[in-house]
Amino acid sequence: MARAVDAGADAVLAASIFHQGDWTVGLVKDALEALGVPVRPRQWEGKQT
Repeated sequence: MARAVDAGADAVLAASIFHQGDWTVGLVKDALEALGVPVRPRQWEGKQT
C-alpha cells in the first residue's frame, strides 16, 4: 500500500488483507502512519481513538 501511495495513488483498496484475520484496520493504519503515509483518523462508536 505504501508503495502505491508513493507512486502517486490517491487511495488503495485493502479489503482482501482483512479476510484471513492476520491484519486489522488498526494494524494497517499504524504501519502506514509509521511510514509517513497519511491515514484517516480512527473512529470507534463515534469517538476518535
